[in-house]
Amino acid sequence: MEKSAFNKALGIYIRKVRLEKGLTQQMLADKMGLDFQYISRIERGLISPTLFWLSELSKALDCKDTEFYNGFMENKKEYDKI
Repeated sequence: MEKSAFNKALGIYIRKVRLEKGLTQQMLADKMGLDFQYISRIERGLISPTLFWLSELSKALDCKDTEFYNGFMENKKEYDKI
């Protein structure tokens, strides 16, 4: 999977988890002390968050880092089709 496809798949997964948790982009950004536009760019696959920010995202989404990563990897096959 190339980087842009990976970023897009990751963004889709983050959006899915965020919506399952009942959070808006603004609410998630507020929990992380960020601007909602940063969350928007991640979800659209325009930027790739660092490992630090992925860890912060998983915390803000009330997921353990491993739970978040494993969830992404389990769902990755469906995102590969995008």
